[in-house]
Formats: sequence, structure tokens, C-alpha cells
Amino acid sequence: MKAHQQAVIEQGQWFKNRSPKLKMFLLAHGKVLTLKAQQALFLRGDAHDGIYVVLSGVMRISGVNSNGKEAVLSFIDASLWFGEVTLFDKGLRTHDVYAQTDAQLFYVPQRSLEQLLSKHPEYWQEFGLLLAQKLRLMFSSMEDHALHSAEQKVCNRLLMLSEQTNFSAPLALSQQQLADMTYLTRQTINQILQKLVKKNAISLGYQCITVLDVSKLQALAS
Repeated sequence: MKAHQQAVIEQGQWFKNRSPKLKMFLLAHGKVLTLKAQQALFLRGDAHDGIYVVLSGVMRISGVNSNGKEAVLSFIDASLWFGEVTLFDKGLRTHDVYAQTDAQLFYVPQRSLEQLLSKHPEYWQEFGLLLAQKLRLMFSSMEDHALHSAEQKVCNRLLMLSEQTNFSAPLALSQQQLADMTYLTRQTINQILQKLVKKNAISLGYQCITVLDVSKLQALAS
């Protein structure tokens, strides 16, 4: 792994707050993977095989019904870890994960993690904190869906996604994908986004959205 790739990992909130020994173990036992846009990393029902962190690009978490309709649940950006659920229950993968753009990942195999946790069970808490972060986001999303207006839902989702990149990069998602994530129609999404453009809160590009004014979005989301 190159120095700039390790720097990306060390920027992540979960990783940078871990013990030096755990950090050294993860870095020593992982490898870099490269995926092309729309390439599958794993699919629902696949066996557990380890955990991942995004080095570059964007990953898409989704599910598909019997008719082939995809529901986008979330996007994962640089420095964010994922795949830890099956580390705990050794069950099958719960959703599909694809590369939304060309992407590079750092992958730590399940066998290495199991060996570590067998020798150092105290590290279970470290991975539990990673899982707890996801639970907090899930509860926030559920509350958002139940209590907020359509505009508030869109603003909150844009803020959540942008926060993952420290508001430093455009969001690589289409209006349909944003509609799927907020349980709104594409027409409603388009109307709300056009309003936000007029308020200079965001700008729109081809399958991407850029947050221009965080404070405006926060005010509209509250």
C-alpha cells in the first residue's frame, strides 16, 4: 500500500481513534483491491469474507427486488469502513455493494480478523464501535423518514452524504438514486433540487450534486 493510500485510511474517524497495535495489524494484514465503475464487490447472500475501507471513489449499497428494481440505501466514500456486520454473526451478506465510480479499497480478510480476535478478544469492542456508528446513522435516517418534510429529507440526506467527504467533493449520484434513498418520486426530487439551486445551496451536474452552502442546507433541514 502506498503512503497516500494509508493517509486516507488514517483520516477516517473510526480508524484514527483505534489503538496503535490494532492499526498496525489491520495495515499489515490487508491488501488493495481495484474495481471499475458498476463492478460488484459482493452481493446479498454471499459468504462473509472480511471488512473493507474505501481508498478512492464511491461504493453503492443497494438491494434488488424480484422484478430487478434497485433500491439505493447509501453511498460509501473514502476513509469509511464497511462489511463489519458479518464479522459479528458470521452470516451472509445482507445487501449488494457495487462500485459507483472507479474505486480502490483496502481489504482485511475474515480469517485474519478471526485470528486477531481469538488472541485479543478485547478488540471486539473496537469493532463494536464501528457497528454502533452505523446504528446511529440508521436510527437518524428512520427518524428523518418518519417526521420530516420532503425538502427536509433531501437536505438531510445531502448533508449526511457530504459529511462523509468533509464537504470537499461533489456527490456522485443521480436524481433517481437520491429518490430511492429518500423514498420520494424522481419528480419530487427534481423540484426540490431546482429550489435548492435557486437558493445557491447546491449545484447540479451530470449524475452529481455539489453542496455549495452547508449552512443553508442545515437551516432548511431543521
